[in-house]
Amino acid sequence: MAGNGPPSAAGIASQLSRVLWKIHELEATLASYDASHAELLEQRLVQYEELLSETRDMLKRRGDAAPGEETQRNTLEGRKVPEELVRALDGGVNPDEYLRETFKLCRRDNQISKGKCEALQLLFANLLTDSAEVFPQEAAEYRRGRGGDVPLHLRLYLA
Repeated sequence: MAGNGPPSAAGIASQLSRVLWKIHELEATLASYDASHAELLEQRLVQYEELLSETRDMLKRRGDAAPGEETQRNTLEGRKVPEELVRALDGGVNPDEYLRETFKLCRRDNQISKGKCEALQLLFANLLTDSAEVFPQEAAEYRRGRGGDVPLHLRLYLA
């Protein structure tokens, strides 16, 4: 790929596709390798090396270019990627499966937190009821200080 200016994202994607195809060709050659394929393997290795060199040069030109809108949008600079996601992808997990599992875990944690909040609200309502039986005057003062009786969402627990 000859050119003086920085390569476009489409040019880089095309170059990477050629590199991946060359890797596929090498794997196919190696899978059925015998001594008669030595020359073919050598040719493909030389082509692969040339493609890698071109790709490396292309990426260097892109990195040396002044940061424009397209290069900013296509980089991970300033963005945080969860380490768990990177580990899962490196481990061969399907990204959609990772997303489903993460969503399930978040929902489970949300339900646990919701249960804890409801338990604390119930405890608060029960403490108010019990304290009103033992200390009626102080409980009345407390209610006036709070601006009223027990909130509606807490009264549901007391019924």
